[in-house]
Amino acid sequence: MRRKSGRRFSPVRDGIILLLLIFFGALILAKIDGLNDRQFSGRFVAIDGDTLALGASRYRLIGIDAPELRQDCGAGDGTWACGQAARNFVKEVLETGEIDCAGSSKDRYSRFLVRCSVSGMDLGSLIVSEGLAVTTEYFLYAKEEEQAKQEKLGLWSGAFQNPKDWRRAQKAAETDAPRAGPLTVLRHVFDW
Repeated sequence: MRRKSGRRFSPVRDGIILLLLIFFGALILAKIDGLNDRQFSGRFVAIDGDTLALGASRYRLIGIDAPELRQDCGAGDGTWACGQAARNFVKEVLETGEIDCAGSSKDRYSRFLVRCSVSGMDLGSLIVSEGLAVTTEYFLYAKEEEQAKQEKLGLWSGAFQNPKDWRRAQKAAETDAPRAGPLTVLRHVFDW
């Protein structure tokens, strides 16, 4: 009688190995997907709290949603122009250093969906940290938003309507979320 050579089938062990291979394969594909990012740099202009312009091109900061320019928010017994404040903050930040943006997708308004840095600091993080924008579907800036809430900064200093809900109430076109597949989501989650 001959003995069988090789290892025996183990559903648990082989299942774990298969899951690990799929997971690491997805991470590698997400990293490769990020290699398609286009780089943009130059003298950007703040259109509003989450949209920039460079020449005729528009760039939407991914991961945040700032109040619209005409949007007001509550503070104490009154209101304040939170949309204007968000744009003014971005305008001031843009004047402090070199701006570099990267992204590969566009939204339905043909704006590039980008992450930007100013002198090495993430622009979306700065805006959310000041309480001048909320996070969106990627939750890239959840820690910054929580800190702004605790300190009652910006939008969190009083009652406000989420920018998405405000646009809907104004019957304006709703900003499209990026058409992101699982690879893009992984890339953003792992900050590649």
